[in-house]
Order: sequence, then structure tokens, then C-alpha cells
Amino acid sequence: MAQAIQGIVERAGRRLSSDDIKGEVEAAYPGKWKPATLQAHLYACSVNNPKGYIHHPYAAKFLYKNTDGTFELYSEEKHGPNEWAPAEGEEDEGGAAELVQASISLERDIEDHLVNNLESLEPGLKLVARQYSTAVGRIDILAEDKNGSRVIIELKVGEAKDSVIGQIARYVGWFVRQDGQPPRSIVVASEFPEGVRYAATMIKGLSLLAYRVNFSFEPATV
Repeated sequence: MAQAIQGIVERAGRRLSSDDIKGEVEAAYPGKWKPATLQAHLYACSVNNPKGYIHHPYAAKFLYKNTDGTFELYSEEKHGPNEWAPAEGEEDEGGAAELVQASISLERDIEDHLVNNLESLEPGLKLVARQYSTAVGRIDILAEDKNGSRVIIELKVGEAKDSVIGQIARYVGWFVRQDGQPPRSIVVASEFPEGVRYAATMIKGLSLLAYRVNFSFEPATV
């Protein structure tokens, strides 16, 4: 499948969204692969996805994922040197992998909690979908408020970065193009630097909510 994707992107000679690639794969190889297999390859074969080196170390890395969610063939001349791959010997130490895995586990735990307790964010919120796929990326949680309006919810473990504002803007813009209505949005993180707070004021209907983790302890028996 990696070879099929590489050939499709190479022949296109332009940026392709995941939906574009999916359509081309299905047209060329009808029914051969499941959509989940395609998504796994786009994740594993992206040069600028650091987690791909940890979870899929033997996958060929030939794609470059742009900030708008599209893909093209990676070129060192165009995209710069590969700074995302772990340094030689780093994968043997296991520290980076453990740190990423811990971060992923915590994010999943918090996301699980949010999905089951959406009203803790806002009274009347109801779940529409989890990990909702769009042409410009995957939304952590898509919900509806008490008035039936869409609400995008993005979760970030730790401090929110400037990039989350662009991410939200992409999702809002995508929905505007789909149904003409800008959805509201919520970013959940542990902290919001001042710069992120300023940037957030430029997106109408965006709220920032800080989470707090409370630990509990129970005896472990043999």
C-alpha cells in the first residue's frame, strides 16, 4: 500500500488531502484495503511525524504532511533536512518512546473523561462523534450544544501551543465551506500562554478551558 500511495502522490504532482488519496486508492485498487489501513499508512509514512518513527519504525518515510492537512512527497530541498527522525541510538534508550506513550495515554484518559462528562465543559453539550475526520484533519471531539449548534473540542496535554489556533481555524473554515455556518470551538489544555490567549480572541466563538488532574490512590495486592 505504501508503494501505491507513493505512486499516486508522485503522479499527482500537487498536494493531496487524505480524501483525495483515499479516492485514488479506491479507484485504482477497489476494495483491496480498508480505510483504517490507509490512515495508518499516512500516519506511518510521514517524514515530519515524530510519533511515526516510534510506532512504525520500519515504515518507509516519503510523505510530507503540510499544516493544512494535505500531503506531498518529501523533498529535503523543499522541506529542509529531516529533523524529525530520532538520532542514532536514541530509539534504543526507550525514553522518548515512553514519554510519548505516557502523553498519549494521558490524552486518551482525559478524552475518555470528557466524552463521558461533556456537561462538565458546558451544560447541554452532547456528543456527536469522537475523532471526527475532515479533509483538513481529525477533530478530537465533535459535539452539539443545547441549541443544536456544532461545537469543536480539541484537547492538548500540557501547555497549548500557537499551532492549536491554526488547527481550530482550519476546522472552522472547513465547516463554513460545508454548511455555511461557523461552529463554536473549545480548546482544553493545562495552560494557555499569553500569546495563545491573544490569538484566540481572533476566532469568534472560541473558548479556552484549563483542565486539572487529580490523582487518587488504591492499594495494590499480589
